[in-house]
Amino acid sequence: MNLEQQILFSRKASKRLKSLKPVFRELRLVHQRYMDAGMNRDCPYWYSERPHTGLLAAAVWQKGGTALEEFEADKIRERKRRPGRCDLYIRINSTAFECEAKRLWLNLAGKKLCQKVNDWLNWAVADVKKLQSRKGLALCFVTPVIHKSKVHKLAKQLSDWRKLLKTTSDCDALIWIGTAKGQKLFGDRFKHPGLLLAVKEVR
Repeated sequence: MNLEQQILFSRKASKRLKSLKPVFRELRLVHQRYMDAGMNRDCPYWYSERPHTGLLAAAVWQKGGTALEEFEADKIRERKRRPGRCDLYIRINSTAFECEAKRLWLNLAGKKLCQKVNDWLNWAVADVKKLQSRKGLALCFVTPVIHKSKVHKLAKQLSDWRKLLKTTSDCDALIWIGTAKGQKLFGDRFKHPGLLLAVKEVR
């Protein structure tokens, strides 16, 4: 199975965030290697937040950086510093980010799809702001799905959603990793065409 990819940065994306483009490119290859190792019987799309965070960490290591998941970090709650955990720390060259992540399962036949992505992304932003530094990356791993009876509508619905997301989202970056056209989709009742990673920098 071959995977396609698209990486988009907003006009307001910082140079620091754009420096992660090689990592985002590598993320597709990490997905590809996982699928190849599983003989195309499994894919990362349907998994939860933690595996997606791990795959991103793997992409960072592959590009010569360092990454650490679920590390102890003080957080500000009710104006008090309390012990907690941060989802991910990444460092490439001199660029480092603390990251908080969410995962959204999104039915393409539903309504207010872009608003849902923004809501989950803002939830991750709120978690970043609880960190002691109050800075970092908010990540939202979005798994779009469609019922098997509506697969004939997938191409248009996926295209319309992604186009709308470019103009209505609060994202600084959008990274799409998806199944190439004409290839079999994963899933039984619901089909999984790919993964969208929405990123917002909190500064």
